[in-house]
Amino acid sequence: MLGIIIVIAIIIPLPLFILPKKILYSFGRGIGLLFVYPSIRKKVQKNLFYVYGKRMTEKKVTAIAKKIAANNIYFVLDCYYLWIFHFAFDINKTVVNAVNVNFPRESLKNGKGVLGTTGHYGCFEIIPVYFLDTGLVDVGGVIARSFPSPLLTWLNRKARMVTGIPSFYDQIKDIFKALRSNGVIGFLPDLRAKRRLGVESTFFGKPTLTLDVHIRLSSQLGSAIIPVFLNRHRAKPWEFTIVFYEPISVPKKADEETIKEKVQEVNDALEYHIRRYPSGWFWFNNKWKLW
Repeated sequence: MLGIIIVIAIIIPLPLFILPKKILYSFGRGIGLLFVYPSIRKKVQKNLFYVYGKRMTEKKVTAIAKKIAANNIYFVLDCYYLWIFHFAFDINKTVVNAVNVNFPRESLKNGKGVLGTTGHYGCFEIIPVYFLDTGLVDVGGVIARSFPSPLLTWLNRKARMVTGIPSFYDQIKDIFKALRSNGVIGFLPDLRAKRRLGVESTFFGKPTLTLDVHIRLSSQLGSAIIPVFLNRHRAKPWEFTIVFYEPISVPKKADEETIKEKVQEVNDALEYHIRRYPSGWFWFNNKWKLW
Protein backbone atom coordinates (compact mmCIF):
# COMPACT_ATOMS: atom_id res chain seq x y z
CA MET A 1 0.00 0.00 0.00
CA LEU A 2 2.81 2.40 0.89
CA GLY A 3 4.48 1.69 -2.46
CA ILE A 4 1.28 2.42 -4.39
CA ILE A 5 0.84 5.69 -2.51
CA ILE A 6 4.43 6.72 -3.30
CA VAL A 7 3.99 6.04 -7.05
CA ILE A 8 0.70 7.96 -7.15
CA ALA A 9 2.23 10.84 -5.20
CA ILE A 10 5.07 11.16 -7.71
CA ILE A 11 2.57 11.43 -10.56
CA ILE A 12 0.55 14.26 -9.03
CA PRO A 13 3.06 16.52 -7.31
CA LEU A 14 1.80 20.04 -8.02
CA PRO A 15 -1.45 20.02 -5.99
CA LEU A 16 0.40 18.79 -2.92
CA PHE A 17 3.02 21.51 -3.26
CA ILE A 18 0.38 24.25 -3.47
CA LEU A 19 -1.67 23.13 -0.45
CA PRO A 20 -0.64 24.50 2.97
CA LYS A 21 1.06 21.88 5.12
CA LYS A 22 -1.56 22.20 7.86
CA ILE A 23 -4.31 21.18 5.45
CA LEU A 24 -2.21 18.54 3.71
CA TYR A 25 -1.13 16.77 6.90
CA SER A 26 -4.67 16.93 8.32
CA PHE A 27 -5.93 15.31 5.14
CA GLY A 28 -3.11 12.76 5.35
CA ARG A 29 -4.15 11.82 8.89
CA GLY A 30 -7.67 11.10 7.64
CA ILE A 31 -6.30 8.93 4.83
CA GLY A 32 -4.18 7.03 7.34
CA LEU A 33 -7.11 6.33 9.63
CA LEU A 34 -9.37 5.34 6.76
CA PHE A 35 -7.04 3.10 4.77
CA VAL A 36 -3.89 2.26 6.76
CA TYR A 37 -5.37 1.70 10.23
CA PRO A 38 -7.61 -1.27 9.28
CA SER A 39 -4.70 -3.03 7.56
CA ILE A 40 -2.18 -2.73 10.41
CA ARG A 41 -4.28 -2.91 13.58
CA LYS A 42 -4.12 -6.68 14.12
CA LYS A 43 -0.35 -6.79 13.65
CA VAL A 44 0.18 -3.81 15.95
CA GLN A 45 -2.10 -5.42 18.52
CA LYS A 46 -0.26 -8.75 18.39
CA ASN A 47 3.15 -7.12 18.85
CA LEU A 48 2.05 -4.77 21.63
CA PHE A 49 0.35 -7.49 23.67
CA TYR A 50 3.36 -9.74 23.14
CA VAL A 51 5.92 -7.29 24.54
CA TYR A 52 3.79 -5.48 27.15
CA GLY A 53 1.53 -8.32 28.30
CA LYS A 54 -1.20 -7.31 30.74
CA ARG A 55 0.12 -3.75 30.91
CA MET A 56 -1.32 -3.21 27.42
CA THR A 57 -5.04 -2.62 26.92
CA GLU A 58 -7.32 -2.55 23.89
CA LYS A 59 -7.76 1.18 24.39
CA LYS A 60 -4.01 1.79 24.28
CA VAL A 61 -3.64 -0.47 21.24
CA THR A 62 -6.28 1.50 19.37
CA ALA A 63 -4.69 4.85 20.25
CA ILE A 64 -1.18 3.74 19.26
CA ALA A 65 -2.32 2.01 16.06
CA LYS A 66 -4.20 5.14 14.93
CA LYS A 67 -1.13 7.29 15.51
CA ILE A 68 1.03 4.80 13.59
CA ALA A 69 -1.46 4.83 10.69
CA ALA A 70 -1.32 8.62 10.54
CA ASN A 71 2.49 8.57 10.83
CA ASN A 72 2.69 6.30 7.78
CA ILE A 73 1.00 8.89 5.60
CA TYR A 74 2.97 11.68 7.27
CA PHE A 75 6.11 9.75 6.30
CA VAL A 76 5.06 9.76 2.63
CA LEU A 77 4.40 13.49 2.79
CA ASP A 78 7.76 14.11 4.50
CA CYS A 79 9.53 12.25 1.71
CA TYR A 80 7.50 14.23 -0.80
CA TYR A 81 8.95 17.50 0.45
CA LEU A 82 12.39 15.94 0.88
CA TRP A 83 12.70 14.35 -2.56
CA ILE A 84 10.14 15.78 -4.99
CA PHE A 85 10.40 19.38 -3.80
CA HIS A 86 13.98 19.30 -2.58
CA PHE A 87 14.62 22.67 -4.20
CA ALA A 88 12.36 24.17 -1.51
CA PHE A 89 13.39 21.87 1.35
CA ASP A 90 14.90 23.65 4.37
CA ILE A 91 16.41 21.38 7.01
CA ASN A 92 16.24 24.15 9.63
CA LYS A 93 12.47 24.45 9.16
CA THR A 94 12.03 20.70 9.31
CA VAL A 95 14.34 19.69 12.16
CA VAL A 96 13.67 22.60 14.47
CA ASN A 97 15.39 21.29 17.58
CA ALA A 98 18.43 19.09 18.32
CA VAL A 99 19.17 17.22 21.55
CA ASN A 100 22.72 16.09 22.39
CA VAL A 101 24.14 17.19 19.02
CA ASN A 102 27.52 17.35 20.77
CA PHE A 103 27.66 13.54 20.65
CA PRO A 104 28.17 13.28 16.87
CA ARG A 105 30.32 16.42 16.80
CA GLU A 106 32.74 15.01 19.36
CA SER A 107 32.77 11.57 17.71
CA LEU A 108 33.58 13.04 14.31
CA LYS A 109 36.72 14.67 15.73
CA ASN A 110 38.32 11.21 15.62
CA GLY A 111 38.15 11.32 11.82
CA LYS A 112 36.70 7.82 11.57
CA GLY A 113 33.12 8.64 10.68
CA VAL A 114 29.86 7.81 12.42
CA LEU A 115 27.39 4.97 12.07
CA GLY A 116 23.98 6.41 12.82
CA THR A 117 21.58 3.70 13.96
CA THR A 118 17.86 4.33 14.13
CA GLY A 119 14.61 2.49 13.59
CA HIS A 120 11.63 2.72 11.29
CA TYR A 121 10.65 5.72 13.30
CA GLY A 122 9.50 9.19 12.30
CA CYS A 123 10.92 10.12 8.90
CA PHE A 124 14.27 8.38 9.21
CA GLU A 125 15.15 9.42 5.63
CA ILE A 126 15.75 12.96 6.91
CA ILE A 127 18.50 11.95 9.36
CA PRO A 128 21.42 11.57 6.88
CA VAL A 129 20.26 14.76 5.16
CA TYR A 130 20.48 16.54 8.52
CA PHE A 131 24.14 15.51 8.85
CA LEU A 132 24.93 16.87 5.37
CA ASP A 133 22.77 19.99 5.28
CA THR A 134 23.87 21.23 8.71
CA GLY A 135 27.54 20.77 7.85
CA LEU A 136 28.32 18.01 10.34
CA VAL A 137 29.83 15.90 7.54
CA ASP A 138 30.61 16.20 3.84
CA VAL A 139 29.94 12.56 2.93
CA GLY A 140 26.91 10.46 3.76
CA GLY A 141 25.02 7.34 2.77
CA VAL A 142 22.73 4.59 4.01
CA ILE A 143 22.96 0.82 4.18
CA ALA A 144 19.74 -0.09 2.41
CA ARG A 145 17.40 -3.04 2.02
CA SER A 146 15.73 -3.83 -1.28
CA PHE A 147 11.95 -3.53 -1.62
CA PRO A 148 10.01 -6.59 -2.82
CA SER A 149 9.38 -4.57 -5.98
CA PRO A 150 12.47 -3.74 -8.12
CA LEU A 151 10.64 -0.60 -9.28
CA LEU A 152 10.30 0.71 -5.73
CA THR A 153 13.94 -0.12 -4.98
CA TRP A 154 15.01 1.86 -8.04
CA LEU A 155 12.74 4.79 -7.16
CA ASN A 156 13.97 4.86 -3.58
CA ARG A 157 17.62 4.79 -4.63
CA LYS A 158 17.10 7.57 -7.17
CA ALA A 159 15.10 9.65 -4.70
CA ARG A 160 17.85 9.52 -2.08
CA MET A 161 20.41 10.66 -4.64
CA VAL A 162 18.42 13.88 -5.07
CA THR A 163 19.64 14.84 -1.61
CA GLY A 164 23.14 13.46 -2.18
CA ILE A 165 22.55 10.30 -0.14
CA PRO A 166 23.68 7.09 -1.91
CA SER A 167 22.12 3.73 -1.03
CA PHE A 168 24.60 0.94 -0.32
CA TYR A 169 23.43 -2.64 -0.75
CA ASP A 170 26.50 -4.85 -1.18
CA GLN A 171 29.05 -2.10 -1.88
CA ILE A 172 31.20 -2.63 1.20
CA LYS A 173 34.16 -0.81 -0.36
CA ASP A 174 32.04 2.33 -0.83
CA ILE A 175 30.87 2.14 2.78
CA PHE A 176 34.49 1.88 3.95
CA LYS A 177 35.43 4.83 1.76
CA ALA A 178 32.66 7.02 3.20
CA LEU A 179 33.56 6.23 6.81
CA ARG A 180 37.28 6.70 6.18
CA SER A 181 36.39 10.12 4.74
CA ASN A 182 34.83 10.92 8.13
CA GLY A 183 31.32 10.61 6.77
CA VAL A 184 28.09 9.25 8.21
CA ILE A 185 26.45 5.95 7.30
CA GLY A 186 22.86 5.36 8.35
CA PHE A 187 21.63 1.91 9.32
CA LEU A 188 18.29 0.55 10.57
CA PRO A 189 18.83 -2.62 12.63
CA ASP A 190 15.30 -2.74 14.10
CA LEU A 191 13.74 -5.25 11.66
CA ARG A 192 14.10 -8.99 12.18
CA ALA A 193 17.14 -10.40 10.39
CA LYS A 194 17.18 -13.62 8.41
CA ARG A 195 18.69 -16.59 10.22
CA ARG A 196 21.91 -16.63 8.17
CA LEU A 197 22.50 -12.90 8.63
CA GLY A 198 21.39 -12.26 12.19
CA VAL A 199 22.65 -12.90 15.69
CA GLU A 200 20.51 -13.91 18.64
CA SER A 201 19.43 -10.95 20.73
CA THR A 202 16.44 -9.53 22.57
CA PHE A 203 14.20 -6.56 21.91
CA PHE A 204 11.76 -5.50 24.62
CA GLY A 205 13.01 -8.57 26.47
CA LYS A 206 11.78 -10.94 23.76
CA PRO A 207 14.10 -13.10 21.61
CA THR A 208 14.74 -12.03 18.04
CA LEU A 209 17.47 -11.95 15.39
CA THR A 210 19.36 -8.73 14.67
CA LEU A 211 21.80 -7.80 11.93
CA ASP A 212 25.37 -7.17 13.11
CA VAL A 213 26.72 -5.23 10.09
CA HIS A 214 27.02 -1.99 12.05
CA ILE A 215 28.97 -3.67 14.85
CA ARG A 216 31.44 -5.35 12.49
CA LEU A 217 32.02 -2.09 10.60
CA SER A 218 32.68 -0.24 13.84
CA SER A 219 35.07 -2.97 14.97
CA GLN A 220 37.08 -2.77 11.76
CA LEU A 221 37.20 1.00 11.30
CA GLY A 222 36.79 2.45 14.79
CA SER A 223 33.68 4.43 13.81
CA ALA A 224 31.40 5.44 16.67
CA ILE A 225 27.85 4.08 16.68
CA ILE A 226 25.32 6.75 17.62
CA PRO A 227 21.62 5.91 18.12
CA VAL A 228 19.52 8.76 16.73
CA PHE A 229 15.79 9.43 16.34
CA LEU A 230 13.49 12.00 14.81
CA ASN A 231 10.59 12.82 17.14
CA ARG A 232 7.61 14.19 15.23
CA HIS A 233 5.89 17.19 16.77
CA ARG A 234 2.23 16.72 17.60
CA ALA A 235 0.96 20.22 16.78
CA LYS A 236 3.01 20.53 13.59
CA PRO A 237 3.67 16.98 12.32
CA TRP A 238 5.94 18.28 9.55
CA GLU A 239 8.45 19.44 12.19
CA PHE A 240 10.86 17.28 14.21
CA THR A 241 13.25 17.22 17.11
CA ILE A 242 16.36 15.12 16.45
CA VAL A 243 17.63 13.20 19.49
CA PHE A 244 21.14 11.73 19.70
CA TYR A 245 22.14 9.17 22.29
CA GLU A 246 25.54 8.50 23.80
CA PRO A 247 28.01 6.94 21.34
CA ILE A 248 28.62 3.20 21.52
CA SER A 249 32.20 2.09 20.89
CA VAL A 250 33.24 -1.35 19.69
CA PRO A 251 36.72 -2.78 20.40
CA LYS A 252 39.06 -3.38 17.47
CA LYS A 253 38.85 -6.91 16.08
CA ALA A 254 36.02 -7.78 18.46
CA ASP A 255 35.33 -11.47 18.99
CA GLU A 256 31.92 -13.01 18.34
CA GLU A 257 30.78 -12.74 21.95
CA THR A 258 31.65 -9.03 22.06
CA ILE A 259 29.83 -8.46 18.77
CA LYS A 260 26.69 -10.03 20.25
CA GLU A 261 27.02 -7.86 23.35
CA LYS A 262 27.30 -4.70 21.24
CA VAL A 263 24.36 -5.73 19.05
CA GLN A 264 22.35 -5.98 22.26
CA GLU A 265 23.64 -2.62 23.47
CA VAL A 266 22.37 -0.92 20.31
CA ASN A 267 19.05 -2.77 20.60
CA ASP A 268 18.71 -1.58 24.19
CA ALA A 269 19.27 2.04 23.11
CA LEU A 270 16.59 1.75 20.43
CA GLU A 271 14.23 0.07 22.89
CA TYR A 272 14.78 2.82 25.45
CA HIS A 273 13.65 5.51 23.04
CA ILE A 274 10.70 3.53 21.66
CA ARG A 275 9.46 2.82 25.19
CA ARG A 276 9.44 6.57 25.86
CA TYR A 277 7.67 7.41 22.58
CA PRO A 278 6.01 4.18 21.36
CA SER A 279 3.69 5.59 18.69
CA GLY A 280 6.62 6.78 16.58
CA TRP A 281 7.78 3.24 15.74
CA PHE A 282 6.17 1.11 13.02
CA TRP A 283 4.85 -1.65 15.27
CA PHE A 284 3.43 -3.71 12.40
CA ASN A 285 6.83 -5.23 11.52
CA ASN A 286 7.22 -8.96 12.17
CA LYS A 287 10.08 -8.35 14.62
CA TRP A 288 9.39 -11.37 16.80
CA LYS A 289 8.10 -13.69 14.06
CA LEU A 290 4.57 -13.87 15.46
CA TRP A 291 2.95 -14.49 12.05
